[in-house]
Amino acid sequence: MNAQDPLAGASISAVECHYEFGGFDHRLVKGGISVYLWNLSQALSARGVGVSGLTAAHGALPLLRKDYEVTDLDYVDELTVDVPLDPLVWRDFGESAEISARITAHRVSVRGVDVVVLAGGILDAYPETFYPPYETKGRDLAFLKPLVFQLAATRYLIRTTAPRTVVHLHEPYYHYLMPQPLRAAGAEVVCTVQSNMPVNKKVYRREVRALVSFLGGDASVADGLEDPPLDSAVEREMRAYLPTTHLYNEYPERPGHDYVSGLALVARTASALDFLSPGQLEHVVTQGDTPAESLFQRLAVRRELRAAADKLVVGGCAVGSTWREADRSTVDREVVLRRRGLDPALPTIFHNARYAIHHKGQRELARALRELLDEGLRFNAVLHVLSPSPMDDPELNPLAAAHPDVVWLETGPMPEPELIELACASDLCLFPSKFEMDTFLLAMGEAMACGAVPVATAQRGMEHFEHVLGTTGAAVPRSFRADDRALVDEIKAQLRRLLAMELDGMRAEAIRVARSFTWEKVAEDFHAIFDATLHNGLSADPVALLRRGWGDLLDDEVLARHAVEARDQALRTGDVQLARRLGIADDRALFEAARDRGDVATCALFPEYEHELASRGSVVDEVGQWRVSYRFGPVRTADVVREGRAWPLYPNGDGGFGGTVPAAAERTAVLLLTLTNGRVVWDELEVKESNV
Repeated sequence: MNAQDPLAGASISAVECHYEFGGFDHRLVKGGISVYLWNLSQALSARGVGVSGLTAAHGALPLLRKDYEVTDLDYVDELTVDVPLDPLVWRDFGESAEISARITAHRVSVRGVDVVVLAGGILDAYPETFYPPYETKGRDLAFLKPLVFQLAATRYLIRTTAPRTVVHLHEPYYHYLMPQPLRAAGAEVVCTVQSNMPVNKKVYRREVRALVSFLGGDASVADGLEDPPLDSAVEREMRAYLPTTHLYNEYPERPGHDYVSGLALVARTASALDFLSPGQLEHVVTQGDTPAESLFQRLAVRRELRAAADKLVVGGCAVGSTWREADRSTVDREVVLRRRGLDPALPTIFHNARYAIHHKGQRELARALRELLDEGLRFNAVLHVLSPSPMDDPELNPLAAAHPDVVWLETGPMPEPELIELACASDLCLFPSKFEMDTFLLAMGEAMACGAVPVATAQRGMEHFEHVLGTTGAAVPRSFRADDRALVDEIKAQLRRLLAMELDGMRAEAIRVARSFTWEKVAEDFHAIFDATLHNGLSADPVALLRRGWGDLLDDEVLARHAVEARDQALRTGDVQLARRLGIADDRALFEAARDRGDVATCALFPEYEHELASRGSVVDEVGQWRVSYRFGPVRTADVVREGRAWPLYPNGDGGFGGTVPAAAERTAVLLLTLTNGRVVWDELEVKESNV
């Protein structure tokens, strides 16, 4: 520990708790969180934090007893609970189900870290996968295994953990019941958002109220989280379309079937809400520039995140030491590539990810590579696409079959040293992730640490790798379409550009940036977060609040101290409320800023420019079709959206867009617009009758 460390000698006890925590043994790893937990626990322990782990046994006790020091603890929990069931999911099970299990606790000591595993009953179900298969939802009560772990883990922590212990929970959907009862029992609870699920992913309110009460907490924590009615013409179209973007889930509106956002519950009850990267935080709490941003402004989860502004933190994530220490100069590139049947004389592109065609952009990746190769560009493609079963993808498999001399496709698990060799032998790494699903994107950082220059999406969660700045690589636009031709074209353009360049400068920057993400730094930041929750408390960064458009949360004194940043924010975004507080009277500048952001609602606040707003577009109802035209601000693509489907408009040569779409009975046309900077916004136009 650094002698200058202000936390040196600070006595903190922390429990890293998650449904899966087996990163110390590859046989027990089912997801990235497991490895994250193990790396963080070791780094915290090295700093002197009294850290331990808590997880479910998943039927693995025999394996653990065989290979590790296991101590059976003097702990038994005869758990019996009546779980309310969502009747729209559990149609054949009645209003509730009684779950019983005899839970025992066992301590596994691994390299200085103690991990307690809870075993018994449903917690030992699915020993191969750990996670219940999705198809068992509504059919087999064992699907409730993660829910039962929340109950068992909370009861264990309340009964065995000293007050003022920090409990660090991971992924809100796996711990939404836990923070309030734990804090009521005297713990401080730090919750990390590990993945970007739809921000309004909801849970059954009746279940939450009953089980929080069962755990000794306050059931009212689930109250007041209803979303308002979202029934305007544009809101209805947003709700129908947004599920296709993976940013939003729609839930039935029926009496007695009410739901609450799991993230809103956690934001309301946690001591701190943590994120893996600064960009991930900003995306989650604002949905900025995405198709969901406009509807998000109306949701209860957004209100709860704003209310938690002083609890939002970034503990971070890191690249493992074996990747950071990789030495590209010691890898025999010719041997590595020839072993896969590839030509070492060609530049090489590397992709390493699980098989998830939409999440990882693998459809567009495969199409871009296939088209470039078909067009005669020569390069190797090293594609490790991890699939739990033999893969038969309509894009990836034909790509490998069409160009077997330059495309190497592997779908099985690979040892880490082999992956490191392949990354070191590559010139570029390709990560066109979509739907803002990636948070830190560890695989990209690992490849960069080996010297592979990235071509990757400009997602907020990945911007810490600096490819968006053009210093470490190249960025392609964020994508929120299941089949995105524009993304294919941009991948092709950036690959053509970089394959023709001298990459040494970018490569050096890629290595430098990726290797700066160390677990020692992450542990230092978490140590400070834990200490703040226990002692001095957390506070919001005023500049961050301004950047999010939350300037109204700042009092006049704080705003005056940050007047320069506030003025820049107001004029950049057209924030009228902030501008008025600052005494800015340049309405034209505010109007143009709002127009350039596609912010029609703000533009409408300036009556002196109403004619510009009113003339931005038209929809004429002709026989059986609408004739649509639109021209307002820097629009790159325009679509008319109806009932979850989009009809594209086309450039008309004067900077605007036009076209025809089937007519409908509605008198409002809803448009989805992508701006030239990648921002996505909505607009609506009144449908008028044809004069013909």
